[in-house]
Formats: sequence, C-alpha cells, structure tokens
Amino acid sequence: MKSIPIQAPLYPEPPYRYPGARGILIIYETDPDSIKKVLPDVLEVGDMPLAFLGVMEYPECDPLGPYNEAYLMVQAKCGDVAAWFNPFMWVTTEEALTAGREIWGFPKKMADIKLVREGEKVTGVVERKGVRFIEATVEPTGPIDMPFEASIMTLKQMLKGDGTGLEVKRVLLTTNPLEITKMMAGEGSIRFEKSEEDPAYLLEPKKISASVYVEYNMTLPYGKIIKTIV
Repeated sequence: MKSIPIQAPLYPEPPYRYPGARGILIIYETDPDSIKKVLPDVLEVGDMPLAFLGVMEYPECDPLGPYNEAYLMVQAKCGDVAAWFNPFMWVTTEEALTAGREIWGFPKKMADIKLVREGEKVTGVVERKGVRFIEATVEPTGPIDMPFEASIMTLKQMLKGDGTGLEVKRVLLTTNPLEITKMMAGEGSIRFEKSEEDPAYLLEPKKISASVYVEYNMTLPYGKIIKTIV
C-alpha cells in the first residue's frame, strides 16, 4: 500500500507504534441530545450518555514521528456494536492528519496542542485559528487501576472527484492494543469555548466521572469495516 505521491508517500503503511505516550483523560456524562448532534445518521446514541476528552503527547511514533493529539469520544452504537465514536480530533503534524483521515476516517484537523505541567497538575490546551476552545486540567492525587479499552468507531466518508456524490461512506472499528504503565486519578475540569469551526462545546459536561493522568504504550493497526453505506 502506498499513499500519494507514489514516489514519495506522505505516510507509510500501519501498524503505527506509540511507546511512551502520555496525557490526560476525562470521562464525563453529557446530554444524550448533545451526543445525537455529533453522530452521523448511521449511528445511534449508546446506552449511557458518556463522553471523554483526551489530550495526548506522543514523544515517539514509529514511523510517523512525534506529535500531539486531542480528541473527543462519545458512546454510540452501530447495529449490535457498541463502542466509542470519534466525532472530533486534532493533531499537530500533516503526516498524522493525512494518515488518520485517509486510512481510518479519523476527523483530524491541525491545531496547536500543548500539555502544561505545574507540579502535579497537568493542563491540556487546544487552540485553532486564534481560538483556545479546549482547556482541561487533571490534578492527580494517587494511583488507580482502571480498565481502559481503546475500541473506536470512525466514519470514513469521501466525495467523488466529479462532484456526483460520495465515493466512500463506511463505519470502521479499530482496536488499539494498550499497555498502561502509569495511571493516576485526581480532580479534573473541562472548559470549552464556543467555536463553530471546532464545536467541542456541543458536548458540554454535566458530571465528571473520572479524571486521570496516564502513560502507556500503544499500537494502531488497520481497522475493520463494520458497515458499508457506499
């Protein structure tokens, strides 16, 4: 498999490996109607109105190189399959953006993403086009052993080049093997600023369920097509 240009592809073939990944995760309850607003027409709201925000540093990614990433996930269903669906994602390099969009349908956009440390407190900040639309903080207080499975649904949708409709519309499920090396729980907070170009604010938290700082090793393989519309 090669991306374009054929002579010098922008990204190589998966799997991609992420040793030493680190960042913050905040799981929270939101309004079911809010989740419905960010779902494509082929998915339904999951049994629990849960969302989570992640702001991550990937100091090493073999073979894409280092980058930072932020994302929002919501509980959703595609027929009998229940998993996290990814409505919003931001990254800091063109290789990560293009590979994610073209292979899996991750809805990646370029943004300025930082993790700021003040003692034990870790703050994740996401800014795009001059708008700081996400600011989230976790202040760890102690270790926690919490199961975390990264099975993610994405919608891969591409237009035909002649403008006559969709070339591809498919739902993929990708499971990322994780090896958690450190997880610390604590108090967390999220603040969304309104941005119509990056409407994270649609998933406003009602109640925070868990806030963690986490370090882990991860592998990102190819996904599995679970529904084909086009």
